[in-house]
Formats: sequence, structure tokens, C-alpha cells
Amino acid sequence: MLLKRIEMQGFKSFADKTVLDFVNGATAVVGPNGSGKSNISDAIRWVIGETRAKSLRGSNMHDVIFAGTEKRKPLNFAEVSLVLDNSDHIFPVDYEEVVVTRRLFRSGESVYQINRTNCLLKNIHELFMDTGLGRDGYSIIGQGNVSQILSTKAEDRRNIFEEAAGVSKYKYRKDEASRKLTHVEENLVRINDIVSELETQINPLKNQSEKAKKYLDFYGEYKTLDINMSLVTIQKNDTNLEKNEELRRSVQDELNSLREQESETEGKINNLYNQSLQCDEEQTNKNSLLVENEAKVLQNENEIKILENNIRNNYSNITRIETEIENIRTKNLEREEKIKEHEEVIKNNNEIAQQFLKGFDT
Repeated sequence: MLLKRIEMQGFKSFADKTVLDFVNGATAVVGPNGSGKSNISDAIRWVIGETRAKSLRGSNMHDVIFAGTEKRKPLNFAEVSLVLDNSDHIFPVDYEEVVVTRRLFRSGESVYQINRTNCLLKNIHELFMDTGLGRDGYSIIGQGNVSQILSTKAEDRRNIFEEAAGVSKYKYRKDEASRKLTHVEENLVRINDIVSELETQINPLKNQSEKAKKYLDFYGEYKTLDINMSLVTIQKNDTNLEKNEELRRSVQDELNSLREQESETEGKINNLYNQSLQCDEEQTNKNSLLVENEAKVLQNENEIKILENNIRNNYSNITRIETEIENIRTKNLEREEKIKEHEEVIKNNNEIAQQFLKGFDT
């Protein structure tokens, strides 16, 4: 396994994107104090799954994001990608190169990726198990780590040796399997409790089931009777609807007939009115002749008498026509009253029909 390169952006002092390439052999990073040498090893620790801020020389995890300077604003995220050679397939993936990426935002959102595909932190820990690059591995040894390893407890040293021997992955799987078995046993106990509880409910549920069956039988019979009753009601409503429809048609025919009579009456009234206008015109003309003839009274006495007789006849005709007009008006008023009475009957019949149709719809 070979570390090919590391890409950093926004991580601690690496504000701009920085790429460090590693070649075969030993690679040394030298520089004065405070130049950021330790930040490289911190970046490697961070990207392989370190979650303890103190191990990265910070008070909280947001300290790994570039905090800015007097001349430069702080960044909102930190990202580190570790590119590893997998030509010997030490990692259980079908790639010649493995890229592990970790990204952290100031909002608290964290992203883990393996070959640019989002994954869980657990997947990264499992990927590096038994490779020496694990979270508690021995590949990265800082100042004082040797003395700490020698002075630590035998159990802690055993973890380091198991990581070096390549058995920590199997131990992890064993512990994971044990946890799953414990969870299954707890589920079995819970299932037995539920079974015991359900056994006590069998008889009551059986009684309820019998009652439910009886209810369904009665409900089916009720539903059948209700359907039959509805069919009978529908038939009656159909019969009543036909009768009401016939009544409505007859009333409509009578109304149409009355409207025709009304039209005829209006025509007669118009004719009489026109005749009256003609009589008025004739009367006006005769009055004019009368005025002209008054100047010739002495010479035309015979003609005046004839004209006076004509005038009297015209007055008689006018009186007769006015009497006829008055009679026609009286008859028209009577017809209008009858029409109103018929329209009221039709309106009542329509209301009865609508009420009946509403009852049929419901």
C-alpha cells in the first residue's frame, strides 16, 4: 500500500487547495516551527476518521477549518482527500486507486466519501481495519507516542498488537455479531411476552369474532332488505314522476293556448287602436271642413245640415267605438286575471314536481 498524494483545502493553515505528491521511498517534510508540518499529519488523521478534537490539537472540530487572517477572510469548509495505491488490493474494493475524502462545513454538516461516493464514518473505519491506518493504528506515531505505548496498560498495548497482526477486523466483526445476537435474544424475549399476552386474549377475541360474524350476517340481511325497499321506492317514484310529467305537459299546453289567445287579443286591440286613430283623423278633417263651411253658412245651409248629420253619425260611431274599446279592455283584464291564475297553478305544480324530484334523488 502506497500513499500517493494528499489534497487539502481549507484545512487549518492550508486555505488554498494544496496537493502533496508522495513517491516511492521515504518522504520528509521539513520546515521551521509554526510552518504547518504537523497540520499535514493532522489532515491524515482527520481524513481517516479521527473524531477527537484534542488529537488534532484543537478545542472543537470546527478548529480544523481555516480561521482567516488579517488579510484574508475565513473559509466555510475544510476538505481533505487521501489518495492511496490499491494495486496490491489491500483494500476490499475493485479499484486500483482508493480516494478517501472528508468534508466539514461551519454549519456542522459533515460528508464522508470513498472514491467520490458518499458513505458513513463506519465504512471508513472498516476500510482501514488491519491496514495500520485505522483510527487507533500504529502508522502515525507522534511525539511522545512511543513512551506512551511502552508505559500504557497491557490491554491497550494488546490493541496495538492486534491491529499490527491484522486481527482487529475479525475482533470487531465478532463484537458486532455478539451485539446482534444480544439484540436478537432481547427480541425473542419480547416476542415470547407478546405471545403469552396474545394467548390470554384468544377466548375474548374468539367471542368477538363470533359476534362480528353474526353482525355481518344481520348486516347482509339488512342490506338486502334495504335494497329491496329502495327498489320499491324507486318504482313508486317513477310512477309518480310519469303522472306529474303528464300533468306538467297538460298545464304547459294550456299555458301555450292561453298565450296564443293573448296574442290574438293583443292583435285585435292593435287593430281597434288603429281604427280609433283613423277615426280621430277623420274627425279632424271634418272639423276643418266645418270651420270652412261656417264661413259659407248662408250660402250652403243644405250642405251644413248634411254635414251636421254626418257629424252626429260620426259622434255616434265614436261613442260606439269607445264603448267597444272599453268592453275589450274589460275582457282583456279578465283574461289577464285568468292568465295569472293559470300561471299560479303552473308555478304550484312545478314546485310540487321539484319537491317530488328532490325526494326521489335522496
